Amino acid sequence: MQSIAQIPVRKGWQAVKCSSLDDMRTQNIRFWQRAGGAAIRQAAWDLVVETWQAQQRNPDELRFQRLAPAVRHA
Repeated sequence: MQSIAQIPVRKGWQAVKCSSLDDMRTQNIRFWQRAGGAAIRQAAWDLVVETWQAQQRNPDELRFQRLAPAVRHA
């Protein structure tokens, strides 16, 4: 098991010591509320990419396979 000092922290993230699971949940909610929607979506995408790489799958499979059709106004 790694100590807190050895666990890598992502850029802009902070390690916070919590006294209980309820405190941890509260800190987590506050963190993501402060981060905002764009950071939440980026973190979700990062998780997808990291999982894909851990499974040793081709990263090109994460790309769109075709161009979106043009939208015409009637």
